[in-house]
Amino acid sequence: MRMMNATKAAALSAALLSALAWTPTWAQETSLIHIPGSSVPDIPMAEWETPVQDNGKPQRARIGSIEGTAAMARAPENATRYTAKEYNFPMGTLRVLNYKKDAGPVVHQITFETQLMMLEGSATVGSGGKTVSLQKGDAVFLPSGVLRNPNPDGDTVVATWIVSNKAERPKSVVVRGDDLPVTSIAQWMDGDEPKGAFTPEDIAKAPAHAGKFDLKRYAFDGNSIRHAMLHKGGSTTPATNGRHDILIYITKGKMLRTEDGVEYEVVAGDAIREEYQKTGLWDFIEESEFLATDMPFDPSQPRFNVQRTSNGKAGGGYPQ
Repeated sequence: MRMMNATKAAALSAALLSALAWTPTWAQETSLIHIPGSSVPDIPMAEWETPVQDNGKPQRARIGSIEGTAAMARAPENATRYTAKEYNFPMGTLRVLNYKKDAGPVVHQITFETQLMMLEGSATVGSGGKTVSLQKGDAVFLPSGVLRNPNPDGDTVVATWIVSNKAERPKSVVVRGDDLPVTSIAQWMDGDEPKGAFTPEDIAKAPAHAGKFDLKRYAFDGNSIRHAMLHKGGSTTPATNGRHDILIYITKGKMLRTEDGVEYEVVAGDAIREEYQKTGLWDFIEESEFLATDMPFDPSQPRFNVQRTSNGKAGGGYPQ
C-alpha cells in the first residue's frame, strides 16, 4: 500500500511539473557558467493595481500580473507594461526589469525576490515593515510589498535576485550606494608570484599589466552585493573560489573570464557564474563594471529550486 501511494505521489508531481513547464533541480544541467544576454529573451510583462473596497479595515493593494506576448492582450488599459530578462543558474536567479518612461507607472509585486537594486531611476518598496525610497545605486535585502513609482521622470531599470544567504535570522536592510566607501585594488603576477597593491601610492607604482579596479560592497545579513568598476587593460591574479557559487551580472564593457581553464568573453547584459572550488581570473578588455552576489547552498534547508524560462535547463534558485 505504501508503494502504491509513493507511485501515485510521484506521478502527480510529474504531471504538475509537466503542466507548468517547470523543471526540478535534480533534472537540470549543473555545468552552466555563461549566459549571454543576447540569448535571453525580453519577456513582455504587465502589472496593474486593482482597487479594493474600503470597509473600514486596513487592506493590502491587489496587484494583477500577466507575462508573455500572447497574454498581453488580456492586460487592462491601466496596466504598466515592461520587459524582464531572466538568468537562471543552478543555485540562483537574476531578473532585470526594464520600464520605459512612457509605459506608465512603475509597479511590481515583490514575491520571491531576496535582493533588489535600482540600476536606473527611483522607486519605493517595503523593507522591515516600512516603505522606503530608493534612488539609482540603492539596494534592499529582503524587499517586500510593491515596488512603485507613480510618476517616473525617465526609464527605470531594476535588478532583482533570488538567492539564499548564510544567516539564521536575516533582517531586511536598505543600503545606500552613495554612502558606501570605495576600495581601490591592483593585482598582477610577478613571475609565478601574485602581487597586490591597496593604497593610492602603491597602486600608482603597479606595472602596466596590473589589473586595477574599484569596489563597493553592499553588506547584508549572510550575503552581499559587490559593485566592481574595472579599468581597461591588465589582468587579475588567479584566485580559487572557496566560498560558494557567485552570480555576476555585467552592466558595462567587455571582459575575458577564464574559469577552470575555459575562456568566456562577456559583455554588458551577460551573466556568468564563478563556480565553487574552481580557479579563475579576469582580463579587462574595456572599461567595465559588474555586480556580484553569492549563491550559498545549505543542504539542511529545504529548497524548491525550479524555474520556467527558455534557459530552464540551468535551474532557478528559488529558496523557500
